[in-house]
Amino acid sequence: MKLTIRSLCKSFGDLQVLNGFDLEMESGRVYCLMGPSGSGKTTLLRVLMGLENADSGSIVWEDLNKPSIVPRFSSVFQEDRLCEAFTPIENVMMVTGRLLSQAQVRAELTRLLPEESLSRPAATLSGGMKRRTAICRALLVPYDVLLMDEPFTGLDDDTRQTVISYILEKSAGRMVLISTHQEEDVALLGAELIRL
Repeated sequence: MKLTIRSLCKSFGDLQVLNGFDLEMESGRVYCLMGPSGSGKTTLLRVLMGLENADSGSIVWEDLNKPSIVPRFSSVFQEDRLCEAFTPIENVMMVTGRLLSQAQVRAELTRLLPEESLSRPAATLSGGMKRRTAICRALLVPYDVLLMDEPFTGLDDDTRQTVISYILEKSAGRMVLISTHQEEDVALLGAELIRL
């Protein structure tokens, strides 16, 4: 799959966030989006998902077998967007449905979280644990394109390494776009850097 963005513009009132932005990406690669706060990283991700409309420009998704396709997205937003009363297992199963058994979901979550945290309501988890739950949830559904908005916020260095390894394993062969403020994330992910 290939993504081609040409001359993308987006403003909010008098504030122009994206101004003639161009980008090409393809499946099987990881891309890191970097720029100062307010440079349009989150806006670009939202436009790609169809949550915001661009003012002008073009976004074309192509597949060798199916030109002009609409890809399946999975995402991690800046906010974790968990159901606070649900356990990590319930939060993941809410989106995976019958694709995975509870035992399979538990096995995946224990790769990122302590076993004891899996039966606690999300409201009682630390910020880093909530983040890891949101990341695991995004990686366990069927998708073509993975979009992650600052996914490593609140993670210490060791945990971040574990999470990055998990992301790379679970997203292999797909298109991945991750916004970050950390230069070292680009190297750890083996990503191509895109500056805004």
